[in-house]
Amino acid sequence: MPLTLLVRSAIVPQSPSGQESRAGAPGAPPGLTFDGARVVIGRGQGCDVRLPDPSVSQRHATVRVEGGKHSLVDEGSTNGTFVGGVRLSPQTPRALRTGDLIRVGRVWLEARIDQTPPTRDLAVATRELALMLVAQAMEDQGDDVVPKVRVVEGPDAGVVLPLIEEGRAYIVGRDDACDLPLADADASREHVQLVRRGPAVLVRDPGSKNGALLGESRLARDRDVAWRSALMMRVGRTVLALEEPVAQALGALEGAADEPMVEGDAPPEPAPVSLQRPETAATEAAPPPSSAPSSAGMTSAAPIAQVRAASAANATTVRSSSRKGWSATDIAVLIAATVLIAASVAGLVWLLKT
Repeated sequence: MPLTLLVRSAIVPQSPSGQESRAGAPGAPPGLTFDGARVVIGRGQGCDVRLPDPSVSQRHATVRVEGGKHSLVDEGSTNGTFVGGVRLSPQTPRALRTGDLIRVGRVWLEARIDQTPPTRDLAVATRELALMLVAQAMEDQGDDVVPKVRVVEGPDAGVVLPLIEEGRAYIVGRDDACDLPLADADASREHVQLVRRGPAVLVRDPGSKNGALLGESRLARDRDVAWRSALMMRVGRTVLALEEPVAQALGALEGAADEPMVEGDAPPEPAPVSLQRPETAATEAAPPPSSAPSSAGMTSAAPIAQVRAASAANATTVRSSSRKGWSATDIAVLIAATVLIAASVAGLVWLLKT
């Protein structure tokens, strides 16, 4: 059965100020869903769940699946692996159940074992999750997270284009109307198009005359390609570099030594995310109906039913109380019945004597 690991908290203290910041967005916590025999949790680039916090070891823990059962194993981490408040012994499997809260270093995870479809393109999703956590921490600390394109060779060397707006198409070319106009006779009027999608920057050749090179590869026309900061892009005689503050911070975090935690450094255990359907959870969370009707909000079926029940009970009480006293009619009927019975008895006695 697929395993989902939700990131419930993270602290990434990697800013010039040295301050700590918790990463976490409102709403549903981010996570990844796996359907394999082993899931590696750690800070290293090759992990399935990359947690960019120096309190997390390069290879911190693994989840193993055998016979349909999941178990959690600490891989000899610096700061230990916890399920709730219980620390696991290194290399000793511990059964993992849905709803379990796992702490690796300063980061809390929550396990779900259900029929959630596995995450597509896990390698890409894993990196994007790590970048998102770093970006959130940097934004909390006021650090610059905007990717930028810098001209490193050519007539416009030193010019910088910030990719501020996510989803917007930025045009690089010789036309003065371009977002990054180039004084390069070998560049087309609109040579390449750049779009920022979350933590990624996509580049496309919309049909330039001389084409563009990304690293050693020629860009295919009218097809988006992810641009990584390790690769330079050549447009005519111009060379462009991509500066990604978030990716640079992630790389620094992944290459750092483990940071031993001190007492009281662990964040508090988060409340588990509800695994119920919203309508079920709402029903079970509702308080039991009161025996007395409420005077506020008489629009739902339950309060209306309570009012009707109370009215019926009051009517029954009134009818019962009306029989407690004797009316004049009741007394007259009782006297007439007594006289009739007495007359019948007298007649019967006379007949017996005759």
